[in-house]
Amino acid sequence: MARSHSPSRRAAYVLAGSVITTVVALAGCGSPAAPSAPAPGSVTVPEGTLVQDGQITYCSDISAPPLTFYDAAQTPVGAEIELGNALAAELGVRANWANTSFNGIIPALQARQCDAIMSQLYIKPEREVVVDFVPYMYASNTLVVASGNTAINGVDDLCGTKAAGQTGTTVVGYLTDQSAKCTAAGRPAVDIRQFTKDSDALQQLRLGLVDCYGTTLETAAYVMTQQPGTFRLAGEPFNRIKVGIALRKGEQALHGALTEALAAVQKKGMYTAILAKWNLTGDDISLAG
Repeated sequence: MARSHSPSRRAAYVLAGSVITTVVALAGCGSPAAPSAPAPGSVTVPEGTLVQDGQITYCSDISAPPLTFYDAAQTPVGAEIELGNALAAELGVRANWANTSFNGIIPALQARQCDAIMSQLYIKPEREVVVDFVPYMYASNTLVVASGNTAINGVDDLCGTKAAGQTGTTVVGYLTDQSAKCTAAGRPAVDIRQFTKDSDALQQLRLGLVDCYGTTLETAAYVMTQQPGTFRLAGEPFNRIKVGIALRKGEQALHGALTEALAAVQKKGMYTAILAKWNLTGDDISLAG
């Protein structure tokens, strides 16, 4: 089950300049327990709803910054971690993070190794057959340019430019379609440079060999965090797809509680603040798809 627009996204994150402590991903290996008596939340979870009363356990592949990763102290951090913790607080329960291989993450949920999946799981029809979703953000593509590049401010400015991307990704398909539009309008095509690794495409931009680099917004956000002031996003994100918290089919009580908790987090401004902190404002679920 691919979770990203790019088949080697995690490699791109590491090679983009991040140094992430190697973690053995074992299903059911959670983060250290939070205080035993969390404050009462704004949303009530009926007794017996969770695998363990007083605690919501999220299955998550904690290896995808800026969404989920481990810091130097081996503490789970990232945008999804913060959002999941905020939801737990609204439910008045502890948040426990079970680091789970993405390939087995839905079976782990079905085996009751966790209460919910929060791991950039795309909402697709084939997945909706086996799990229920609470949508909470988008995943999307974006264009990255050098911070001093004022000529490219969106896809309409790409005609006649050099653009890099990873072979086989949706962003390359998007660039190809845009190039066809350019030539149909009598303008120069987009010179698309494809690379087997997303990090190699980024390197082309870093060296000034291309004018822009297409990737996921999530990868771009982390690159910009690691190399502040070097790059900027050009235009609005595109190729948006909804991401959701996955629950076992038919668990209406938990589905309703998490939906209410998300609404509360959004109303308090915490949702917006979390996305802004991690440069993911373009993935706000309230934006048009």
